[in-house]
Amino acid sequence: MGVLRLTLVPWAFPVISSSLVSDSFFRGGFKVAVGFVVVALILLAGTLYMSVYYMKQEQQLAETGDIEGALEKARVAARFNPFDSMPLTVQANLLLRQGQNDAAAEALREAIDRDPASYANLVYLANIQINRLNEPEKAVKNYEAALEKNPRDTGLIFALAQAYPRVGDLEAAKREYEKLVEFDKVPPRGLFNLGKIYVRTGDPEKGVETLQKAKERVSAGLERAEGAKRKEREAFVRSVDLALVDALVVEGRYDEAHAALQQSDFEQAPALLELLNTDPEAYRETVLDSEV
Repeated sequence: MGVLRLTLVPWAFPVISSSLVSDSFFRGGFKVAVGFVVVALILLAGTLYMSVYYMKQEQQLAETGDIEGALEKARVAARFNPFDSMPLTVQANLLLRQGQNDAAAEALREAIDRDPASYANLVYLANIQINRLNEPEKAVKNYEAALEKNPRDTGLIFALAQAYPRVGDLEAAKREYEKLVEFDKVPPRGLFNLGKIYVRTGDPEKGVETLQKAKERVSAGLERAEGAKRKEREAFVRSVDLALVDALVVEGRYDEAHAALQQSDFEQAPALLELLNTDPEAYRETVLDSEV
């Protein structure tokens, strides 16, 4: 009986190279990864859309006076978009309208965590801290942080200059007001405050000069002002006149201070004249110890 022999011919069986296997695996994995990315982008777009949707609802409710309803919509919008600080800033505004100052400050701190580059949220938080929460030290830190991000914002410089005396730093306040003078952007109120700071930091002569500039600036438009605006300017001029008397006393120009008080219509003029006549040094110390 014959023996059947099989001869294996190499070309009869295709050889699958390792590079072909790797390439196929890579292509499959790449497609899966792309699929995941596409799904993720679709989900992200959906959440962003929902955030915008709820913010529109918040605006509508706020316009109708439904602050609580608007607040809830803003909270939902913040959850749908964990990257945007705007829903939290809106929450802070709504909470302020409800008198919830601490909660408003907390919402702004979270907004700052989401968007550290935004100096506007830092300023907003500082405004709440100094005006609503009586936390001038924290406010100064946030104003300073904001100013590092936008060092030529004159409104911010003015806010910081006004805050420094609240923490007892008149020299820092003077520095910020002088920046505004350098930028030629100092308002009359800034000149008024700067003049009083000069008086209290050992330069009453410069204080008198600066206060006179403040008076000239506000008096220039006094004749054109009407109604409440005119009364406001007239009251400011009287405040400057009184500060000028204080500056003259600190400078030791008692006769000029006496004459100014005699010609003034200040309510406190008689008492100040009595103090100036009897104890000018006590008057001087009172000025130096007073707040700006």
